[in-house]
Formats: sequence, structure tokens, C-alpha cells
Amino acid sequence: MEHQSQHIHSCAHCSGSGTCKHGVNDASCAACAVKNELKKGEYFGLACGTCGGLGKTDTVTYRMNNRTTPLLAIMIVACCFALICVGILRDQHFQEILTFSGTVIGSVIGYYFGGKFENRTH
Repeated sequence: MEHQSQHIHSCAHCSGSGTCKHGVNDASCAACAVKNELKKGEYFGLACGTCGGLGKTDTVTYRMNNRTTPLLAIMIVACCFALICVGILRDQHFQEILTFSGTVIGSVIGYYFGGKFENRTH
């Protein structure tokens, strides 16, 4: 659990309070008003739009690393299923397509559901 808290930092926008005070006279800024789905005006005490009012946020690099890999895996598996569907319609190279797609899909599923995924470092 220690390594999971290393990417969480105090929010620089709200100074860790969770409440935005970057506007004029310590009012909430326009960006946080938009994030809270409010129209133009002067608001006080709005939840910080950067951290969602938590006062802590993770780094952009951490979010990118942890979102890109699963999305890429989903796209690869979807493309392999599409290849299989096209291969069924065009019977010429179906065996090769099925072998390739089955291997790729099995590798992706084995990686994510193999049981040791939580212990890997990124």
C-alpha cells in the first residue's frame, strides 16, 4: 500500500483545502465555476475543479500510465475480434487469422487476469 500513496500529492490549485479561492477577493475562479456547472458570476466556497474538492490529486503521468495500457488492451482485443468476424465472412485465410487473434487475445487476458498484475510496477 505504501507505493500507491506516492503518486498522491496535495492539490496545488486549492493548496490542499479542497475549496477554490483563486478568484478576486478569495472567490472561486471561473474554471472551477465551469467545472461545477455554474454560469458566470462570483461564487465562494466552490469545490476545487482540479481535485474535485478532495484536496489531494494524483499526477498526470500516473493517470496516463494507468489509463493508456488498459485502453490499448481493449482496442487490441476489439480489433482481433473484428478480424475474426471479417475472417468468417472471407474464408480464405480464416485459420491464420484465428490463430493470430486467439494468441493475442489470450496474451492480453492472461496478462490482466493472471493474478500477478497487482504486483507489477509501472
